Amino acid sequence: MKTIAVLTDFSERADNAAMYAVHLAQHLKVNVLLYNSFFVASAHQLSAQVAWPMEDFNELQHDSEKEMQLLLAKLKKELTLSPEGFTPAIECGSHGGNLVDNLDELLADREVIVLVMGSHKKGVATLMTANHMRELIDKALLPVLIIPEYKTFAPIHKIAFATDLHGGDIEFIHSLASLARSFDAEILIAHTTKTDDNELVDTFLNKVTNNVDYHKIYFRPLKDMSVNDGLNWLIEQGQIDMLVMVHRHKSLLERFFTRSNSQHTAADSEMPLLIYPYPVKSMIVF
Repeated sequence: MKTIAVLTDFSERADNAAMYAVHLAQHLKVNVLLYNSFFVASAHQLSAQVAWPMEDFNELQHDSEKEMQLLLAKLKKELTLSPEGFTPAIECGSHGGNLVDNLDELLADREVIVLVMGSHKKGVATLMTANHMRELIDKALLPVLIIPEYKTFAPIHKIAFATDLHGGDIEFIHSLASLARSFDAEILIAHTTKTDDNELVDTFLNKVTNNVDYHKIYFRPLKDMSVNDGLNWLIEQGQIDMLVMVHRHKSLLERFFTRSNSQHTAADSEMPLLIYPYPVKSMIVF
């Protein structure tokens, strides 16, 4: 069965992301996998200089499993307080080592449609550091949904898809339509530009019309704006419930997060951010 995988370090932000994920799973009628990858010294680059007793590993594993059961109890209680006709099954898993290195095992024999994680909080020594988040986004072959610290789940009415009019974005809009359709939500295709590129826009929108069977897709040019300013405008003024981007080399996402003020805005906003990897082996249907 389709599954949402929640990557947790048991911080408050991760717990909140897990709460969001179970409600999303209720709505999409899919299951949930909670997953923790705890630090192991033998996985660290200095491990050769470190004596790492097996009892310490066992203690870390025990602590991870204990915290997992506490989180599981919270989520099950949350589900009983908000019955919606479908109750997702919740599976738990934990392994020692680097999160990205464990992804293949995590995803094996499971139909995972999205990885969910809490947004990074600067200065907090948790698993989900900025470097781990960037590494996950770089290497994951599935969409990654980043949930802000205090964002609670609510029905999605408008989704903004930020594009540079790359032809490959059509298939991602097609995938996104399967998510939007479940909420009867609008998809707002947004393109930042400082030049007159009407012909390029028309070609792109014609491809969308011919290839994406969804009736609530709209286009908004963000004229005379940089990528940075345009995306910040969408987050702050666009009245959207989710921002969606595709991560490819020198992509909008990369350009957006290279500036510290933009990263700060995204981390502190109340906007869930869905990031599609590029390329993908197969396109996700929500």
